[in-house]
Amino acid sequence: MAPKRAAKVGKLPRKKAKVGGIFSGISRAAPGEVDTGSMVPGQLGHFAPLKISTTPTIVPTISALAAPSSSSDPVSVGIFCHFCCDQSNPPHQHECVECGAIVCEQYLPRSSGCIFLNTVEVGKEAFLCPMCSRIGDAKNAPLPYAFIGFGRRKKVKMAWPMAIINLNLESMKDDYLALTVKLEVENHYRSFPNNVFVSTLRMRGAAHISESKKLAPGVEFMRRNIKAGFPPNTFVIIDTHSDEYTGMLQHTGGHTGGTSTTVSEIMMAYLGNEFLSGMQAASTAARCDQTASKTVSGKEPWCNLTARVRGGWRGVFMVSCGPAIRVSHHFEEVKALVRNHFVDFVLAFGGSGTLPSMVATTVRTFLLEIGVFGRTDVWSALCDTLASSNDLLDYTTAVLVYANTVNNQRVVECRQIAKDIPGVRAFGYEFKSCATPGCHPAPADMRVYNRGVKVHLRCLKCHWRSVPVKTDEDNKYFKRVNKVLSPQLFWHHFPPSTGLQNYFVEASAGLENTEAAATSQERKNRNGVDNKGKGKCRDIAKDIKQEDSEMAEYRLHRLPMNLD
Repeated sequence: MAPKRAAKVGKLPRKKAKVGGIFSGISRAAPGEVDTGSMVPGQLGHFAPLKISTTPTIVPTISALAAPSSSSDPVSVGIFCHFCCDQSNPPHQHECVECGAIVCEQYLPRSSGCIFLNTVEVGKEAFLCPMCSRIGDAKNAPLPYAFIGFGRRKKVKMAWPMAIINLNLESMKDDYLALTVKLEVENHYRSFPNNVFVSTLRMRGAAHISESKKLAPGVEFMRRNIKAGFPPNTFVIIDTHSDEYTGMLQHTGGHTGGTSTTVSEIMMAYLGNEFLSGMQAASTAARCDQTASKTVSGKEPWCNLTARVRGGWRGVFMVSCGPAIRVSHHFEEVKALVRNHFVDFVLAFGGSGTLPSMVATTVRTFLLEIGVFGRTDVWSALCDTLASSNDLLDYTTAVLVYANTVNNQRVVECRQIAKDIPGVRAFGYEFKSCATPGCHPAPADMRVYNRGVKVHLRCLKCHWRSVPVKTDEDNKYFKRVNKVLSPQLFWHHFPPSTGLQNYFVEASAGLENTEAAATSQERKNRNGVDNKGKGKCRDIAKDIKQEDSEMAEYRLHRLPMNLD
């Protein structure tokens, strides 16, 4: 039998190949000089505080927090299992009377669920989660149900209202980051589509007024959720270029002939005062919320799900092809956003070039960790995100500017996470300091050499070599992000201090001083006792000549042994 002929496949349409991005970044926005292109007169506006009642509200159970509100516009954030994060509905959910954890049950045979279908043998007033069942007198007793899920609770998923604004430079013609973030968020909010607002604004010449009008539904979204008691979280993702010399963000033009300005001015111009006032009102409403939740037994729940913790967070993601965070002028502008309570954190990338496809996974995961899973400690959330997926750190670094509380005072922290790559970057940092006086090597002249868990630097210009330093432990300047999951990731304060830049020089100088001191001590030991001892020996020799002669004989026999 003759073989069958394969059907002819039609010719695929030819597409023009796009120029691939390079890691060294693009040319500056305007050749020769920088046009800041101011769009907003004056400084950042002042937001009027929102009047909120400080009378505490007691909610009897945690499940009541997720129920629809009693206002005219009800908002429901859903009830999700605290062990597997799957959505659960009565009667196939159980709340622990001690810690308030929600445990889901199968609704059909072989369906998803942490508890096997129809195996619960206790009532609601006596139900304990697997963790609370292992505490107390009955810790060795079998569970009153068949548990087939995860045995540890980590975080709680909630469909808390969220607003995401994408600011994309129109000339880039690439919405990869905006589309992937939108699809990921809509997937988590598929059962609660009214709880999420996503909008993409195009940055181009003289378009900030018309583009900001597109956020009118977002302003109404803010007001409705604040009134219902669920102040939304807001995240702004800026995808554009940055100037090569000033680090400011480009908002008009293409690869050449564009204008750049600071991140604060771009946000004021394109988001508008009304939307920014809504962000401020949501943050104020969340921080002033006095709602308290209690378990069935009247104890504190294992996690806080009130608006004070889950709502009102504001973050900015700067994804720019250029050094938007590494230039001191623009870095101070970024830092001012957090210092002036404009936002709660800013995540930027410190590489020479940052492509959206490189950082899309990190941006999506970090955004969901805060907005959906309630990881309000942004630093630990970023560390866990990069510990599980850190391929982007092969080409760039992550810089986080956020507010922290130290001794009951608000302090702005700036930290950078980098990856230790053998033969390329020691501790994830590019060292340029040489110990030889007058030697100023270029970054390419300073080579990294690894041997086991130790690393040292060599200068190709003067052939200086540093002392080896261990990379499997923390030191004065570099701390490991996660000692178990990602021992190759280190963080340090940003911008790097002078001591950090001269770390290998200081380590080498310290070793030289130690060796010099050891050599001097050894010489003293070879010559015998010190001057004070010699003086004592002379006094003794005057009185007792016999002991003096015996000591001299002892030294003669001892000297050759030490010289070996």
